[in-house]
Amino acid sequence: MKFKKMLSVLLITAAAVSLTACGGGSDSAGSSSDTAEGEDGEVVIHLMMSNSQELGVSAAVEAFNEAYAGKIRCEADYVAFDNVFENLEVLMSNQSTEYDIFAADGPNVSAYVHRGYLEPLNTWFSDDEIAMFTDSMITEGTVNDQFYGAPMGDSSLVLYYNTALLEQAGLNIDFASITPDNRLTWEQLLDYARQALDVLDPDGSNGIYGVEFQQVGRVYQMNVLPNSLGGAQISEDGLSVDGVINTDPWYEALQFYQDNVNAGLFTRGISATETSSYFQSGQILFYLGTTALPATFESNGFTDYGYTYVPCFEGHEDDVRTSCGSWTIGMNVYSDKKDAAAEFIKYLTLYEGADVYINASGMVPALTRQFTDELIAEKPFMEMAQYEVMNTSLVRAITPAYNEYSTTMDAMWDNVRNGADIQESVDNCIADLKTAFAEYQ
Repeated sequence: MKFKKMLSVLLITAAAVSLTACGGGSDSAGSSSDTAEGEDGEVVIHLMMSNSQELGVSAAVEAFNEAYAGKIRCEADYVAFDNVFENLEVLMSNQSTEYDIFAADGPNVSAYVHRGYLEPLNTWFSDDEIAMFTDSMITEGTVNDQFYGAPMGDSSLVLYYNTALLEQAGLNIDFASITPDNRLTWEQLLDYARQALDVLDPDGSNGIYGVEFQQVGRVYQMNVLPNSLGGAQISEDGLSVDGVINTDPWYEALQFYQDNVNAGLFTRGISATETSSYFQSGQILFYLGTTALPATFESNGFTDYGYTYVPCFEGHEDDVRTSCGSWTIGMNVYSDKKDAAAEFIKYLTLYEGADVYINASGMVPALTRQFTDELIAEKPFMEMAQYEVMNTSLVRAITPAYNEYSTTMDAMWDNVRNGADIQESVDNCIADLKTAFAEYQ
């Protein structure tokens, strides 16, 4: 495959040059002039996508190629999730035209704009078309009032519970009465967890825990705690956490988390890749996870679960926030087939292809029109997702240094989980990110 040959060359080159937006000049090996047209003048565009999205995107690509036969054809390469970010940096820092469009994970859009990788889409997307997306997804794809990342789908957070464990513990919680305006509080949730563990695992020998996040230790979900106490993600300019994470909402959230880890209610020593299996095997009672999980549960034959709205903190009922965001698709600023690329992006994210993608992938819709009665009837948890994405969702930190932000903040959450001093952990995080952010100022 042409991409593999070119990438090996670029990886060698990248060892000798800095991966900056300036890069190492034009990449003649990546020129797509030889593939600008297929048979009978058909324009061929190339897409690089994470293989985590292959199921939905491949279905949409097939539908696009059928609908646009003889005019435009999209050829897609699906790159392993762990490699897609590095591959993109290597290609784009060398101003490659190998791919006209590529996957841009939502929180990285700002970084790619800063490095000069993305073409703004406003030339091809009208204001009315951009407004078809949910507000949080518009925010995620917009930098300096320009729209760069068209969202393919979204994600949302719900609270799952193990029905078999609740029955064994003799707890009768009236989940039917829970609404967006009448949620469980975190205080109630932890009290239920204590009651259940007193019955199910009084001495801790059975390894059962009360509550856990699916993505424990990762800002995508952990920041829900300070966010739901009124805390922000990052400064307004996206280049500081000083004055953000050293505030009362963050200190309160970090203390709440550490205290309940120490009490054995949250887990310790279990990674984000393991929590799902713990929940399905009956070792976690309450589990905060994405709405993509029911598909996994079904494939594993796990049926002992229900779901409800994410809890709020007592006294902060109006501050509750939920996770959101997913992959967007962006246009290579160096592409020489931008009109054809834009046609595909709009098909995939706004029109027929968007429906193909959502139906095949199972993601939460990024378009308000896709929350249909049919979708909710088929997947009832989408009704909760619809409310959250419209009312409580908060995008991850908007910053050109998102990778540095997430790595450093994840480390802070892990340190607090493992018993580190909270004040010291916060101070170290601020200092480390001050150094990281300086490169973008």
